[in-house]
Amino acid sequence: MRYLLLSAALLISGPVLADCGMKQTFCESKCKVSHLGDDAAATGCKSKCIAQRAACSTEKGAETVIEVGKKGAETAVDASQKAWENTKSFIKGATE
Repeated sequence: MRYLLLSAALLISGPVLADCGMKQTFCESKCKVSHLGDDAAATGCKSKCIAQRAACSTEKGAETVIEVGKKGAETAVDASQKAWENTKSFIKGATE
C-alpha cells in the first residue's frame, strides 16, 4: 500500500516540479544576461538558482507528501513505525 501511495505522490508531483524547473530556467537566463562576459559571476549566480530549485522541489515534494499522507494516514503511520524500528536496528548494529 505504501508503494502505491509513493507512486501517487510522484505522479502528482511531476507537474508541480515542472514549475520549479521553469523558475530555475528563468533564473539561469537572468544570470546569463546580468553577468554577460563574467563567467565566474554567472556560475555563482547559477549555483544560487540550483539551490533555489532544490528548495522549491523539496517544498513542493513535502506539500505533495502531506496531501497523500492525509489520504493514507494509517498506512503512513505503519510505514513510519517500521522505518523507525529499522533505524533503531541499524543504529544498534552500527554501535555494537
